[in-house]
Amino acid sequence: MEVLRPQLVKIDGRIYRKNPIQEQTYQHEEEEEDFYQGFMECAEEPCDAYEVVQTQQGFRCTVKAPSLLYKHIVGKRGDTRKKLEMETKTSISIPKPGQEGEIVITGQHRSGVISARTRIDVLLLTFRRKQPSTHFLSFFLNEAEVQERFLKFQEEVLEKCS
Repeated sequence: MEVLRPQLVKIDGRIYRKNPIQEQTYQHEEEEEDFYQGFMECAEEPCDAYEVVQTQQGFRCTVKAPSLLYKHIVGKRGDTRKKLEMETKTSISIPKPGQEGEIVITGQHRSGVISARTRIDVLLLTFRRKQPSTHFLSFFLNEAEVQERFLKFQEEVLEKCS
């Protein structure tokens, strides 16, 4: 890592320095894995919202995305995809251009798969925001039925929340 020029990542208008991943191994790793095996189903962290499935080869997660955004995840000559795979130590399978399907992330470590999923979600969100609007919706709010239902909704919310 370059100390004077670290790699920067911009997320939601904030800039973060990217630190390299350092993986440490411990002598009692087998015992710790057995201890934490029972806690895999707990949903204590927000990253548990992703459906990560344990397979014989490791862990697997799928991402649904429009095929038009696949090219942004792959990057020029596959650079973005390779970088993601290298940094998270995962394998990312993306359908060919024009084909519909899910992006599949596989890896040996659950944390790497979740990290790759999070970074892909950030990429998708970034490129979705850059896309121009294609439709405009307009609703008549001065109609009697709409106003009546709004008042009914307002009453229900006030009853439940107050």
